[in-house]
Amino acid sequence: MTRQEILAILDAADPLAAALAAAPGGPVTWTRDAAPADWLVDGDLERPVAEHEAAHAAGRPSEAAVAYGAGTTPQQVADRLDALAALARRTGLLRAVCPVPGEGSSARPGSWGVEDMTVIAAARLALPAGVRVRPHWRRLGPATCQVATAFGADDWVIPDGDPTDPAALAAAAGREAVAR
Repeated sequence: MTRQEILAILDAADPLAAALAAAPGGPVTWTRDAAPADWLVDGDLERPVAEHEAAHAAGRPSEAAVAYGAGTTPQQVADRLDALAALARRTGLLRAVCPVPGEGSSARPGSWGVEDMTVIAAARLALPAGVRVRPHWRRLGPATCQVATAFGADDWVIPDGDPTDPAALAAAAGREAVAR
């Protein structure tokens, strides 16, 4: 998928129609554990793609964040997804991408619900199949993360202490939860 195709989904008048094509339909992997200590993990803030490239050159896998919503343009999201997809195809060491909604304000929330699903779908369509697409559990919550599986999300990192039963959450969406 090209940058222009990603941008077309992000800017579509009916982004959900385009986004529904992204649903993989397979199992949802999940964990309550952090990534291995030797991986490069963005967390809530994007690190430069060059840092991921350097980690991959050293044989270290990585997980990348993609900022969207308040304070981020669709063009920036498309550029980031395009660069991460190219990196994943080149190295095979990008393990997951987590779209992270902005913080927002009283005038504009960090993200809108349709925007959340559209970005999840664009990530799934842009990235190679081996790269997990993970909604941001703490900012979106379990219910939205469940819905995100209909738009291409295929992985959850459930915070320690969260009582959500991933098997029940996935089953209610017609999916299977597989611990990793």
